[in-house]
Amino acid sequence: MKKLLVLMVLSLFVYSTAKITSASADIYGYVYNTDNKGLSKVKISAKDDYRAYSEESSGSGSYSLSLKVGTYTIKYEKEGYQTQTNDINLLKRENRYLEMIRMVASPEQQTLQSAPAN
Repeated sequence: MKKLLVLMVLSLFVYSTAKITSASADIYGYVYNTDNKGLSKVKISAKDDYRAYSEESSGSGSYSLSLKVGTYTIKYEKEGYQTQTNDINLLKRENRYLEMIRMVASPEQQTLQSAPAN
């Protein structure tokens, strides 16, 4: 009987620990350029010790990403733009709106845009 009780308590502990570590949270936001226009197809990514998460922004620049509870560096990448990062700490069942992310054209892209036409 004692062994059964110990086994039940241990099982309950393992179950509750698994439940806590698998809790999720969502982030969402908007990515735009220096002209305040939404940027589509921006790769938004995050990585923890076990898995990489990734999503693309929509045509209007909006995005959402479901992550597990934890600390992340969110990376925003698009060809022709400087990569942006944002450090966050997510709590259980948290929905976090990240401020609007402004993507700035990379120096090479800025040079191409300002070059005179022949």
